[in-house]
Amino acid sequence: MSSAASPSTSPAPTRPPAMRRLSRLRRAGGDITSAASGGFLHLSLLASIRRRPSLPAHAQLLLLGLPLPAHAASRLLRPHLRSGNHLASLRLFLQILRDRHREPSPNACVETETVPNSHSLSAALAACSRHASPFPGLSTHAFLIKSGYASDLFAANSLLHFYSSFGLSSLARRLFDEMPVRNTVSFNTLIDSYVKLCCIDDALWTFRIMLDRGFRLDGWTVTALSGACAGLKDLRVAKAVHGVAMRALARKIFHSQEVAIRLVDMYVQCRGLVLARKVFDLAGEEARDLRLWSTMVSGYARSGEVKVARQLFNKMPKKDLVAWTALIDGYVQAGRYTQALVLFEEMDEAGFEADEVMLVTLISACVQYGALDVAERLHHRVRRNGLISRDARLATSFVDMYAKHGFIQIAMDVFSGVSDKFKTVELFNAMINGLAHGSFGEKAVALFDEMVSLGFHPDKITFTAVLCACSRSGLVSRGFEIFDAMVDMHGVEQDIKHYACMAEVLARDGRLDDAYHFIQNMPLKANKIIWSSLLRACRIHGNIKIGKLAEEQLLQFDPSCKAKTLLSDLFADGKKKERAARVRKAINHKPYQRHPKYSYIEWNGKVHQFGTTTGTSHPQAKEIKLILEDMSKQLHISGHSLSRRGTGHDSEMVALAFGLVNLVQDPQTPVKIVSNHRMHVSCHSSLKYLSKIYNRDICVNDGIRLHKMKQGSCSCMDYR
Repeated sequence: MSSAASPSTSPAPTRPPAMRRLSRLRRAGGDITSAASGGFLHLSLLASIRRRPSLPAHAQLLLLGLPLPAHAASRLLRPHLRSGNHLASLRLFLQILRDRHREPSPNACVETETVPNSHSLSAALAACSRHASPFPGLSTHAFLIKSGYASDLFAANSLLHFYSSFGLSSLARRLFDEMPVRNTVSFNTLIDSYVKLCCIDDALWTFRIMLDRGFRLDGWTVTALSGACAGLKDLRVAKAVHGVAMRALARKIFHSQEVAIRLVDMYVQCRGLVLARKVFDLAGEEARDLRLWSTMVSGYARSGEVKVARQLFNKMPKKDLVAWTALIDGYVQAGRYTQALVLFEEMDEAGFEADEVMLVTLISACVQYGALDVAERLHHRVRRNGLISRDARLATSFVDMYAKHGFIQIAMDVFSGVSDKFKTVELFNAMINGLAHGSFGEKAVALFDEMVSLGFHPDKITFTAVLCACSRSGLVSRGFEIFDAMVDMHGVEQDIKHYACMAEVLARDGRLDDAYHFIQNMPLKANKIIWSSLLRACRIHGNIKIGKLAEEQLLQFDPSCKAKTLLSDLFADGKKKERAARVRKAINHKPYQRHPKYSYIEWNGKVHQFGTTTGTSHPQAKEIKLILEDMSKQLHISGHSLSRRGTGHDSEMVALAFGLVNLVQDPQTPVKIVSNHRMHVSCHSSLKYLSKIYNRDICVNDGIRLHKMKQGSCSCMDYR
């Protein structure tokens, strides 16, 4: 028997789609001629469009090459618009204008409807509102005037919405004034236009005219007015609007979901949480939907009342991503990073996927709390779905996070992974600032040059970052080149931050006389930050003369304790004991508000927080205390002393002791510490010496810069 397949079992050849369609027509008893213009199929499809306009019927007409009369095309404008294809609506409208004067074919059905009419013009103007350019809408306006539809209320309201959508409030107002007839929709549209442009007074003035002329309010009026009150942030106006809505709206409309949500959001924006909660509590079960719950939770969270927000969140019958995001953001804004990350873990277990807004919020928490493990997990997710390569805002957050924690190469990889067409000035700023933060001045300047060559326009933040990089890397001449080019080449006016960077460029380089003269000749009055920077450089270089001049300027301000302590250190180093005592006396006479100082270190997937004492509650308190004693002993042998704060230690020291206890088996791994305060001079010195004594790299991110300590030296070169 032959191994070849018999003819009876061979697969039938596949017929082309056109043959299949003809076959279906024959099976249905139809005739090919029925697909001709004016035939049965053509008339059936047109009748279908007349009864219920649908895109599939339009698609069949196009597929069969059958003509679409103007009256049928006018009915398809809205369906295309609802599907999100405004360009198809505009093309159909142009076809209507082109075919409106044509003689109908003998076989075509007779339609008495005149096109275009007010409904088709309204649909066309709605499509123009979604176009990238206002020119199609302007052309349609010209057609309205020529065809006599300018006085049609329905078309005029649509035209008013078109001008509002493009922010052309002056043209919208002119059209509104010229309208022979107006209704509630006309006033609502103009009020909404003013609100979107933050012209709150004009919006309220229009509302006043609406009331004076006896027009009845509806739900859209309250929606527009609530936006005006939110922009004005005036609780009295919000109460007045609420009262007017209560009296003017029908009971069913007033208690609807949309009105309740707008009123709650209005009170939240005006910081009237008590009134917002009353509206929420009085809303019926039907009105109290998921959006209203989320709005109320978001209001409490944004106002800092995260405890109440959490209680309300726990009562929600069903949770959505908006509520999760609002609560997590509230915890981050309140500085409660631990709870924010714990809540994210709960959200993750509940099956919700974090969006771009949530990811940016979480990365902010990771930066402040030092939770690199969570950040790396988030990075893995967005890298897997490719989101980070096309979302510049998200990439900016990751670049900022990695750079601030010393992972410059990973930050560069994230930056390079974003296509040039998606890169933004903010992304370049984050990368340049990260390189400056890590003392990679030459790379920062090179990236700045690349940014300019790609056609991006640097802003003030860009120049602050690149000048800071020049300062921390000793690039004096290059720094002045960039500084001088700010106005001439880039049109960016220098402000006090840029002058501060240039003063620090000279001071760090040891050119203290030049720095002092630069500060004296500045067009802006130097602030205490500039004088403190100069004084810090004087301490490093031992220049008592310039230091004294800087002190005289500083004492004219209300200096912080840190600046005064620095003065005291300078004069103590210069054997000016009496002067040091006077400065310390000034410190005691000008107390300042102290905030809790904490340092964080991540180990074994968990972030540990330490203050100035270990306490007894920490499970490794005894081991940490023993390491602190050994650190003090080793420093004493080397001729130094362990920095202390009153009866305790600096929080960085306690965190370091914890790191040495738990990383003893891995001597090559650096001890990475994040602090919520600027590191003290004595603490900085002790950490440097300990990096050499224990032969361990130590990285400290104190929010000002990243300190990489190795073998007794620091990457900041002692310029804190």
